[in-house]
Amino acid sequence: MAMNVFDYWTEVTRGLYRYEIAPYVAYEIHIRCWKHKDDIQKAKCDLYIFGEWRDENGSYFSERERICEDKTPEECIQEAEKDNEENNS
Repeated sequence: MAMNVFDYWTEVTRGLYRYEIAPYVAYEIHIRCWKHKDDIQKAKCDLYIFGEWRDENGSYFSERERICEDKTPEECIQEAEKDNEENNS
């Protein structure tokens, strides 16, 4: 599956889409505002990366980091691809 295709992102609850890149790590698009009469690609969204991580002491923790805000789904996907290339390749 390709990250750059919105249809491959899973809607886990109304307005929250996830794309898993590793076990316990995923990009998330959170729709903040969408007039349902318009195409979803006109929605205003934020992009996050969420993961379960381990610190230097071996303790697990969860963290959600916002990557961008007030973008369209397509712009969020482009930012996710860029972030993934820079940080996870």
